[in-house]
Amino acid sequence: MPSPEETTAAAREFLADHPEVEDALAALVERDARDEPWTFDDIDLDSGRFGELVARDLAREVDDGYRLRNPDAIRAAIDAGPADAGDATDASSTATAPTDAGPGASTGESAHDAAPSRFSTAVDLDGLTLLGLVGALLAVAGARLVAAPAVFREGFVVSPSNDTYFFRYWQERLVARADGAFDLGLFADMGGAAGTRPLAHATNWWVTALLGGADAAPAVAAWLPVVASACLGYLVYRTARLLTGDVRVALAAVLFYGLAPVNVVYTSVGFLDHQAHQYLWLGLLVATLTALGTDIARRTTSTDARTAARAHARDARMWAIALALAVAVPASAHAWGGSPLTFVPVAAVVGLRVALDVRHDRSPTFANAPLLGGLVVGAGLALAAHLALGWHESIAAVTPALVAGGALVVVGLGELWRRVSLPPLALVAAEAVVAVGGLVGYARLRPDDIDRLQTRADDLFFREGISETASLFSPDFAVVFGPLLQLGLGFYFAIAVLAVATWAVARRDEPGWLVLVCFAWYYTLLATIQVRFAGQLAIVIAPFAGIGLVYLLSAIDIARPVATLDRGEDADSPSTRGRPSRAGSNRAGADGEPSEGTAITSLALPDGTRLRGYLAATVALVLLFNLLLVPSLVAQTTHDRAQFDAALAVDSHAEAVDREYPRNFVLSQWGDNRMYNYFVSGESQSYGYARSNHDQFLASSDPGDWYDRFQGRVGYVVVTDRENAPTANTTYAALHEGLGLGVNDTVATGRYQLLASDDGVRTFAVVPGATIRVTDPAAVGATGGAVTATTEVAVEESGANVTHEYAREATVANGTATIRVAHPGEYRVGNATVTVTDDDVVAGNRTTVPAA
Repeated sequence: MPSPEETTAAAREFLADHPEVEDALAALVERDARDEPWTFDDIDLDSGRFGELVARDLAREVDDGYRLRNPDAIRAAIDAGPADAGDATDASSTATAPTDAGPGASTGESAHDAAPSRFSTAVDLDGLTLLGLVGALLAVAGARLVAAPAVFREGFVVSPSNDTYFFRYWQERLVARADGAFDLGLFADMGGAAGTRPLAHATNWWVTALLGGADAAPAVAAWLPVVASACLGYLVYRTARLLTGDVRVALAAVLFYGLAPVNVVYTSVGFLDHQAHQYLWLGLLVATLTALGTDIARRTTSTDARTAARAHARDARMWAIALALAVAVPASAHAWGGSPLTFVPVAAVVGLRVALDVRHDRSPTFANAPLLGGLVVGAGLALAAHLALGWHESIAAVTPALVAGGALVVVGLGELWRRVSLPPLALVAAEAVVAVGGLVGYARLRPDDIDRLQTRADDLFFREGISETASLFSPDFAVVFGPLLQLGLGFYFAIAVLAVATWAVARRDEPGWLVLVCFAWYYTLLATIQVRFAGQLAIVIAPFAGIGLVYLLSAIDIARPVATLDRGEDADSPSTRGRPSRAGSNRAGADGEPSEGTAITSLALPDGTRLRGYLAATVALVLLFNLLLVPSLVAQTTHDRAQFDAALAVDSHAEAVDREYPRNFVLSQWGDNRMYNYFVSGESQSYGYARSNHDQFLASSDPGDWYDRFQGRVGYVVVTDRENAPTANTTYAALHEGLGLGVNDTVATGRYQLLASDDGVRTFAVVPGATIRVTDPAAVGATGGAVTATTEVAVEESGANVTHEYAREATVANGTATIRVAHPGEYRVGNATVTVTDDDVVAGNRTTVPAA
């Protein structure tokens, strides 16, 4: 709560900015003296002044409305009169410190020096707000620790999913080759890691080398996604705060992003994949584009459009943001295989921004100079990485250059359009022609790149058998419930606000909002095709979801109203500029973002205990779905205890019998294959062999026939319980249902030695098998045309030893029989016995039953 002196200073500044409100403020002081709360409808202030009164902390919310803070101090301010310029400056720094003032703020600068950008690195958080931000970022990290019990096991880091082990493979290979973190030459000699995700691999090994080398690899694999997610959370916070000036919206945006189930899955602890890198750089790309857009819009509200554009182009801080954009561009280009997709909305933003500039008589050249600088330098860096370091495919490196070149053409076209006063809508059509013409020209000049782009598109959009290739709006979830399961309730808040923001961008000068609108609709489209893109969608719709939540809280009267984009009429009309809106207590600036008075730069809890309870309950209810959905969705990607134990059992056996790669290769369902091979041999680069052969192997009628095909290529087989399993008389039935021992009316095998059986996971060593030769079947009491060897095999199932009879049979040919067995033990052959050792089974030794 501010001190009386701070309240007096803030009130004098308020009166200095708005001298016409003195009588209304005096009436509020008298009303407060009568101990009467009041509401917006009871007072003689428009919505803008009312919002500013609250934002300056001169009024507080109570159960029945509002009351003044320190009314005596406000009376003293009225008696003293408005503050002069020096006092106002002091009051601003000591009382309200609105460092995140909205773009409509006036700071007393000349027309040639528009007000400074709200994109600032200065610490502008009070204690409660800082606590809220730290809490939100901890929630981001905490959600990603849901998988921790399944990831941290017996001193190992068991990463979720399958592809994570591809990244761990390259992480460990590169760090083993690196001569410390400053072995910069390795960036140009990454081998296969330079293919389609070079920056992700380079970052993984470099951070590992920086933190201690190979010994730090598991810890980096575990914690790097969590740290990257927290950093992205701060970028989401800054983006939302830039656009709205409302710290409540910004914090809500962080929570909606941080608790979006699909995003949590892809960045959970141990999930060392390209997503953590891709999402972080996407966040920086969006934040920088938004910062540049909000700055030019805010300047336009405080001076004429032409002067604002020139001031924007001369501001060193905008060029610093352009430098950050220049880093985000090549990073986005080289972080993942489908990176050309990232730049489609960037091109849309540039084209539409130029159209806005022409519409509002701003010079596109000056208004977009920092943006163009960032894109051009970034494109140059992306090309340099491809040409000098051999990173990525040419199409990925060329795409940013195409966007930057197109941006230069479009800006030049826009400048010409403005000078000859042609319609802005026609400019959009002309830009589309330029884009199509550029793509056609590129296709003719580099047809190989287009072919490769077609291949990559097929890989991204037309692969089958992978859950993430389904649509976000899948009919399996009645269309409308898919977003709930993947994104939580935030999607439904966001989509309504996104529609309003789209309307605002179409009708008003909103270059800052234009960025999020373009990215949000774009990733909604991609997620409609494949749900894998819902992770990116969670990032760009988070600010919209935050606005929706705060609007809900204000609608039920437990939070101050949110003024973002809240104008009932077209603000581009001169007659409506500055007209107050009664839809909320805050007035938006002329560009749709809050003015200094409406910016809510600090948190304030309701004074009443009942209201605080309602606030907490409502927020908890909204986030409850996310909190419930995150664990179940994360659990679908983690490996259960039985699978990890199977990997350890294989590793132990391979070490005992001295099997090295590829003789210790594990054949399993392809979705788990990299995990098994990582812990057994470290060779987790590919799952291609498993995907091509595992299902055929399980469906075959004779597992013994596959032994010859496995020679030197497969040493172990893991068979897991599966839906729609192959029918009886198949390898699946023999190994999974029959344990390879012949139980459950199946046929025992002689090439597959059961190592472990637990919770639906059967683990086998592929062995030559020992042979028992019976030279005189009659002498051992065998009758008929077959001889059977039988022993007992103890199997640990669900923590208990269970003994099964293992019997193998062979036909008599030329007076002898040869029986192949996969397990050691003492075998009964008729009335004789013979002992088979482990070495006999592994080496394929022969044991002869002596004649009687």
